[in-house]
Amino acid sequence: MPPSEILVYNPPKVVGVADDDPDGRIPLELLITGIEVVVPIWPVQSPDGRQDTLIVRMRRGAVIEFDLSQTYTTPITEREFVIPIGPEYLTTDGVVEVFYQTRNYVQNPSNSLPRKLTIDHVVRGLLAVTYPKANSDGYLNCETQPPIWTGIEIQVPPLPAFVQSGDRCEVEWIGYLSLNGSGVPIDRTYKLIKKSSLTETEIDKGFPVVVEPFVPHIEPMINKASAITTYSIYRGLKLIGTSKKGLVKIDRVVTGEDPPCGP
Repeated sequence: MPPSEILVYNPPKVVGVADDDPDGRIPLELLITGIEVVVPIWPVQSPDGRQDTLIVRMRRGAVIEFDLSQTYTTPITEREFVIPIGPEYLTTDGVVEVFYQTRNYVQNPSNSLPRKLTIDHVVRGLLAVTYPKANSDGYLNCETQPPIWTGIEIQVPPLPAFVQSGDRCEVEWIGYLSLNGSGVPIDRTYKLIKKSSLTETEIDKGFPVVVEPFVPHIEPMINKASAITTYSIYRGLKLIGTSKKGLVKIDRVVTGEDPPCGP
């Protein structure tokens, strides 16, 4: 670039971080593996045969925590540069900024605007689900109405203030041949129910989901059995909350009768 020309660039992009997220929340899996900062080729290079320098930095407040400098001989044919920042730079929660600078062959600098990023490893605890049709002893049995072979209703409770409209909820159910959800899970009883985009009403009041069909998710739980349900909240790819375990006991045996109730 001409020695006197100083430019201001747009903020760099970060792979896996939503461009429309002003907080730049880094997904949990990227906090583990590291991020990649994408720098497009600058519009004005130094004359051919000269050297331009690219500097990529990450700062926390006034402290530079990552600083990479790379020199390129012009003309530069790459259309962009992908700069990795390893997970060792992402261990401390808080707000950081990534930005870059180019320097021409006479060291005149041009800077990008910063891209805000939020580092947050915290997965917040959520209340357990409830089972509206369970009796006072926590059982679903042959007297449950509607019958458990038509499906089991699970109630996700109202969600805390950190959950936002558009977040995703994933509810997981699994059965056990014990009354306390211990031992080896029963094969094929696992059920995953996804709510792809929570509404304000669902966040404020909670919402029900139904485990069905009876086979294979419920039928194996016959006598002194149980199931555990948990749910997790995601914002994009980032896990932001997971619940305590919600236990329900299941008994499909009627004294003196054989086989158990149900289809």
